[in-house]
Formats: sequence, C-alpha cells, structure tokens
Amino acid sequence: MSRKWLLVVTVIGVFFTLGAAQSSKWYDASRFDVDAVVQSDGSLLVTETVVFNFHGDPFTYVFRELPTDHTDGITGLAATLDGRPLPLGDQPGQVEISGRNPVRVTWHFEPTSDTSRTFVLTYTMLGLVRQEGEQDAVIWQPLPDSYEYGIGSSTVHVHYPSRAALIGQPGLMMGNAGINATPGLVTFTQQNLAPNTPLVIDLRFPGGSLVSNPPAWQGQRAARQATAPYWIAASLTLLFVGIAAIVTLSANHRQPTPRADALLYEPPSPLPPALVNVIVNLGAKPTWDAALAAIFQLARRGVLTIEEESQRKWYRSRDFVINLVQEPTDLLPHEQQLLALIFMDRKGLQRSVMLSDLSQRVSSRRWEVFSDTLYGEVEAAGFLEASRQQARRRWLATGFILILVGLVLVVPAILLLYDNYGLWPLLFAGSVVIVGFVALIIVGTIYPLSRQGLALAAQWRGFGDYLKRVVRDKAGPTRGDIFDHYLPYAASFGILASWARYFQKKGWTKLPPWFHALTTVPNDGMAAFVAMAAASSASGGSAAGAAGGAAAAGAAGGGASGAG
Repeated sequence: MSRKWLLVVTVIGVFFTLGAAQSSKWYDASRFDVDAVVQSDGSLLVTETVVFNFHGDPFTYVFRELPTDHTDGITGLAATLDGRPLPLGDQPGQVEISGRNPVRVTWHFEPTSDTSRTFVLTYTMLGLVRQEGEQDAVIWQPLPDSYEYGIGSSTVHVHYPSRAALIGQPGLMMGNAGINATPGLVTFTQQNLAPNTPLVIDLRFPGGSLVSNPPAWQGQRAARQATAPYWIAASLTLLFVGIAAIVTLSANHRQPTPRADALLYEPPSPLPPALVNVIVNLGAKPTWDAALAAIFQLARRGVLTIEEESQRKWYRSRDFVINLVQEPTDLLPHEQQLLALIFMDRKGLQRSVMLSDLSQRVSSRRWEVFSDTLYGEVEAAGFLEASRQQARRRWLATGFILILVGLVLVVPAILLLYDNYGLWPLLFAGSVVIVGFVALIIVGTIYPLSRQGLALAAQWRGFGDYLKRVVRDKAGPTRGDIFDHYLPYAASFGILASWARYFQKKGWTKLPPWFHALTTVPNDGMAAFVAMAAASSASGGSAAGAAGGAAAAGAAGGGASGAG
C-alpha cells in the first residue's frame, strides 16, 4: 500500500508543479491601437501597434493571426519590434509568416522578462469594402477575437476618402466603444478590455463612393448563391426518388412486426429455449441470453451444475462454479458448441469453470461458432427464408455503399467545387448519405423469418408477455414448479435477473436441484441464486456484443493574438 500512496502523492505533486509553472509567467497589453486607411481600390491599409508587458519567466515570441474571410486576401505584411524592422525567418530578431487562412505572423526575439516591448504590424486587406444594396460598407473587426491577455486601452482610427460621406452614425455590431466621427475619420476608443472582448465596426457610405464594383469574394458569393436553387432541387430530387425507390423495391420483403394476439400461459411448442431467443428477436443473431437459456436447460437435464464458491475475494462478494457433470450423446449441435465454448481451452476439456472467468473464455471467434451453429438450426427447422436473408444483405450493402459514396463526395465538393459553388454540393452529398441510412432502416423491417417463423414468433411473444407480466406482478404462476421450469425461457427473453428477484421477493425458497449454495438457510440460498443470475447475465455479454465572434457578425478581420 505504501507504493500506492507514494504514487498518489507523486501525481498530485506533479499537478501542483505544473500549475505553479503555468502561473510563473504572465503578460498584458498597455495598449492595442489600430490605424486603418480605406484605399481607392476598396482595400484597407492597416497598422497595428501593441505594447506588451512581460512578467516572470522569459517570453520568446508574440503571434498574430489574420483571417482572410470576407476579403480578397492579405498582402504587404511587414513587422517591427521596438521600432526595428524584422527580416523574414524563424530565429530571434526575425518575423515568421505562414498559413493562408488565417495568416500567422510570429515575432521571434531573445528571451524577455519583466519589461515592455512594442510590436507593430502593417498589412493590406484586399477587397474589404463590400457593397450591400445601394451602399458601400466597411464591416471589420480591428481587434482579435481570441486573446488571453487584458488590454489597458485601445484606439482605432478609420480614415476614408474625403469624397465619401458617412450615412448615419458609425455602428457597432459587437462590443462597446466611445465613437467620435469627423469628416474623413472615425475613432473608436476602449478602456480596460478583458480577454476576448470583441469589437466589430460597421460604417456605411453611399453606393459607389468608395468602390464602383463589389470585391471578388462578394461576387463569388453571389455566384454561389445563384446556383443554390439548382443544388437544392437536385438534392431533394435525389432524396425523394432514392427513398421512393428503396421503399418500393423492398416492399415484397417487408413485413409488419408480429404481435401476440393473446397471452400464452405455457410454451406454444417444444422449441429449445436458445432457439426461442432467435425466433422472438425476429431472426436476429443470437444474444448472450440464448447461451444462458441453453446453460440452464442443460442444467435441468443434469448435464451441468452450478455451485457457490467457498473462497471469496476482497473485490468480489460471491463467485460461482459451473461444473460439467456428463456429456450426453443426444446433445443438439448448439449445445455441443456451447459446452466447447465454456469448458474447452488450450489445455483441453476442463470440468469446472469459474463464472467470473467466463467472459475471458468466451472470445468473439468462439462465440461466433456457437452463434452460427444455433442460427443454422433455426434455418434447418424452416423458420428462416433465404430470399429475405438475401434481401437484408442486399439492402445492407446498398446502405453502406451509399453512405460511403456520400462521404467520398465530400472531398471533391470541398476541394474542387467550393470556389464556384460554395458549400451547396455538400447538400447533394448529404442526400446520398441520407438515402443510404434509409436503406439501413429498411433492413430493420425485413425480417429473415419465414411465414412459419413469423407465426411462431407471435406465439412465443405471447408466452414471453406472460412471463414478463409475472415478474411485474400482473399475472400469477400457473404451476407449482414455475420458477425452475420456465427459468431457461426467462433467460431467453432477457428477464433472468428480474425473474430471480421476483421469486425472492415473493418468499420463494425452493432452489433448483442443480444449484448448490453454501448456506442451508433457505432465504440465504435464494439470495445466492439471485446473485448468480445477475452475475451470469453480465458474464459473456461483451463477447456476444463484440461480435468565433467575427464569423457570427460576418465581418472581416478578427483572428487571434498571444505570446509565449
């Protein structure tokens, strides 16, 4: 235990150390000023000036990310540090420029701490002035929308040609600022900004006073929007035609879900309980409940016994042992495979197996052998129809192929078609995927059972409804030995644990002769059986089952800023 406590203390110490390390350096900005000039071609010449204050452990870089959304690109990037122009590079005293959207600018400098430094970035945003209706508009985010530091003050100057006149008052789409407007200049001032505080400005001018034509990006967006009705029509056509075709072509193989006409108080046929699991699940592959049903059926026939283990572990209050008593020659194929599943290992046949070890012994491959054997017996009995099984496989393959095709279409839709059509081609690809999912849904309505199998499923479901009403105390027992006699069927219907708990609650103390508890006290023996039922339900189930702010405002600019 001392090693475990040492590990706990070490881990906690590491977390505290990391927390202390992260808090040993911090920074803020005394000011973040922006000067922008609207050019005659609709571009915006921007100069950002930031004074960072570094505290604690050394800092070696500052970065700024510039999104190119709602622009025709960013050019003319130049950076200075404390008034000194920086050449391109990734070494101290150099500036690194990378990326397309966003464009990332990184100032590299010698380790710096407990001082202030001034960073200036100049760039031109092409096509920033847009046309909206009869107006020219400057919709822009001068400050980053993602930054982790506080800003003492910020002043944003926007210069525009004297020939243009503002329409109304300058607007703010996001954020708060003091505004001062004079001919040719609008100034926005802010104080004591918390991290990630946004600012999106909106300046409107008479149409044609700043630009005579919309920027290229806006023209492309209009062209994309013009194609939208065609993509929508094609996608809806594919969707409706595809779904209609699937529904029509699968009609001959689809059946309504069989329902019990009335409760049945006894099994409708001498069908083995494991096969019942497949029948009532409408031909689906066997579940672990089918194996449990076969185990208890074999126990009732004297092939197996289950006894409570005398040695208890500190991490487990109870465990149980499954014993192989005999190997009859009249075992059904699935029963033979079940015994091999439980008792065979690399060392050969084992006569006893711990219930807690069962999940380790039931590998997915060995379970598949048992499952296929049981399913083969259902088919040999005439309860499955080959044409419906083929139809299920065909529609299953169709569904997966359509989904795969739809996902593959996403790649050319983005890489090849985006510039001309935007994201509208994704709608078509999505329609293909939806049609594929409809095909998979159709598979769930095509039961592989034959007409005989469907009729039998309805009858067995009536018997299952009776057993479920018993555990809900809405129906009474019809025979004195109902607990043990119908136990395999309760397992087959997936209500094994509920079945055991119900009879315990009702004071049932007569245990099956094949179950041996440690205690001779009747109530305690029933409690042991309930624990066994709950543990066995979980034993093999795993193997069986295995088988940003500016974007919201539509503004240019924004991005991120930080240091490290």
